[in-house]
Amino acid sequence: MTKLKLDENFVAENVRQIIEMLGVSATAEVSKEEDTLGPQSEGRGPHGPVYVVDISSEDSSLLIGKHGANLESLQFILAVRLKTLTGQDDFEIFVDVDNFRRQKEDRLEKMARQIAEKVGQTGNPEPLYDLSPSERRLIHTILTDNPQVTTISEGEGIDRHLIIKPK
Repeated sequence: MTKLKLDENFVAENVRQIIEMLGVSATAEVSKEEDTLGPQSEGRGPHGPVYVVDISSEDSSLLIGKHGANLESLQFILAVRLKTLTGQDDFEIFVDVDNFRRQKEDRLEKMARQIAEKVGQTGNPEPLYDLSPSERRLIHTILTDNPQVTTISEGEGIDRHLIIKPK
């Protein structure tokens, strides 16, 4: 079987097909960003491109789901489909619906900075529970250069949590 070429048009066509199968009215815009993540862990070399899929829909709540669960699933299914059809796995897919993820990231960033400020003033560590791995990673990244605090993750599985503590 000939493997297909991965590009913005191919990603857009697959998004269109998935949305059509879901019976949802939506439009999608796909853009390609070159690797900004640097070398990947485990010596696998650099990441390939990041395909950003921005979906607009009147049925956005259905596509997003509770706490973004459907959005995560949509992104996972799209990534598996593209990897299977193209034979490539050196790319990332980032799917957003009506800016849900960007707004959530903005709220997380604001919260992280407020808690860091509080920890810096009081000197008391603050644990943050019920965060997804990607949310913990985002907060670690946001506070990396903060001169007053540092972040660590502790615990295993569903008990894993992030702690913002003074430097």
